[in-house]
Amino acid sequence: MKTTDYEKFKFRKDNRNGIDQAHVKRLIESIRAKNLLELRPILVNKHYEVIDGQHRLEAAKELGVEIYYNIEENLTAGDIITLNINKQWSLADFLNFYVQNGYDEYIKFKQFMEKNGITARVALNLCLGTMKNVANDFRHGKLVFEDIPAQEDIELCKQTIACIKKNNGKSNHTESGRFWKAMLLLIKHDDFRVSKWFNNLDKMVGRVSPKASTKDYARLLMDIYNWKNSDRINILDEV
Repeated sequence: MKTTDYEKFKFRKDNRNGIDQAHVKRLIESIRAKNLLELRPILVNKHYEVIDGQHRLEAAKELGVEIYYNIEENLTAGDIITLNINKQWSLADFLNFYVQNGYDEYIKFKQFMEKNGITARVALNLCLGTMKNVANDFRHGKLVFEDIPAQEDIELCKQTIACIKKNNGKSNHTESGRFWKAMLLLIKHDDFRVSKWFNNLDKMVGRVSPKASTKDYARLLMDIYNWKNSDRINILDEV
């Protein structure tokens, strides 16, 4: 089936965390070059809710070309995950899906993110680590959100990031899970002293730069903390 009556279709609140306009623009250019929409019809349920193909629909609407669609009456909310698990859904998209469908663990997780002003990736790394199965479990609705870092530790991380950004500029790398994990390892060390850390950071903040791994960040932060410090600490073995 095909149509230019785009208004007959409905978007579900749990299908993606909003429309990616950059993706729509890429599709528009692709369709202009060669319109293959007939080969990739969007999927809708009996209520004309789009289960798969929101961005294709938006691109077709922008160009005023026919959108092809198949009605699968028995498609459910769960099929959105099945159809998109191997696509370019971000963690935020999966989070939105499970929050919209009332998953308590994901609701608590989102509240934790918003309270601390951190991304889903950072929050996931902080609470559950960086192993591949952690992200897979998150995508499949298996999040168990219970190992939450102490609030004072999170505040120390945020103060550190504020200091770095004040002196070094934007410093987006400080928003990565790798940086946050290294910071928490430093802060949780038994011999860590807040005053010593900020005293050294003020003097050596220019050394903070993007790193490829948590271990690289740990080495950098450890070197800053240990500068002119007789009570040296080592966190590399904990990475």
